[in-house]
Amino acid sequence: MTFYHNYYEKILKRNSDIINNIMLLTVDLGNTNIVFGLFKGEKLVREWRYPTAAIRYPAIKTSIDKIIIASVVPECDSSLRRELYKRYGCLPHFVTAKNIPGLKIKLKKIKEIGADRVVDAYAALKLYGAPVIVVDFGTATTFDVVSAKGEYLGGVIAPGLSLSRDILHERTAKLPKVTIKAPRKVIGTDTVSALQSGLVYGYAAMVEGMIQRIKSEIRNPKFEINYKSQTLNSKITVIATGGLAALICKYTDVIDKIDQQLTLKGLQMIAHSCFSNEEKI
Repeated sequence: MTFYHNYYEKILKRNSDIINNIMLLTVDLGNTNIVFGLFKGEKLVREWRYPTAAIRYPAIKTSIDKIIIASVVPECDSSLRRELYKRYGCLPHFVTAKNIPGLKIKLKKIKEIGADRVVDAYAALKLYGAPVIVVDFGTATTFDVVSAKGEYLGGVIAPGLSLSRDILHERTAKLPKVTIKAPRKVIGTDTVSALQSGLVYGYAAMVEGMIQRIKSEIRNPKFEINYKSQTLNSKITVIATGGLAALICKYTDVIDKIDQQLTLKGLQMIAHSCFSNEEKI
């Protein structure tokens, strides 16, 4: 028995060593930016960010073992797949709401859910526990909700800050394109400060209102998902991510933590789960 015990311990250690030394390239392809994250095991070694409109690829000298992608730009997927294989010698795995492991999705139209949203929900669930709300300040500002049972319930999609700023400038005759930053006072004394107030303080107020409404809804005993569940009395953690998260979170106290690498971490954990189960990706 001792022989077999030691043998299996060696096998498990060897498999663990292999997983912990795998060079994994994670790719978050969004509407505004494409972000590459290079992991050695669980450690994020390097990160690159480029505009999606002019995709570039990082010069990586080390050999890449696996590539995993969350994409919300379907028209770029084929060319991205070809380029990644050509440059790094790996066929990438695209994560979708249909194939993500370890996250039960309580929605009928699963195909409609963005890959980045379920990856963020998965990462928040694994890193911070449930119930949890993820607020992602990207091209769109999204809110994604995971119940106390670890079920993805859905969420909210609102226009992002940069998008709102750009549309106001493009669709009006006199409103300038302003820098997104907080003015000294909420009440603007000129057009620029009034716009900045609406963008920064307005979005902070929107986040506060949406978080309050989401929490009230999932704590409502009549809410279908919560019938006889733990969500009713649980603390609901709120995680923020995305480029403008740090700015908006300065002006609200409803966010518990900012995690700018949430999507990349989620992709790494999904890949690790697949390796551990000896699934090919």
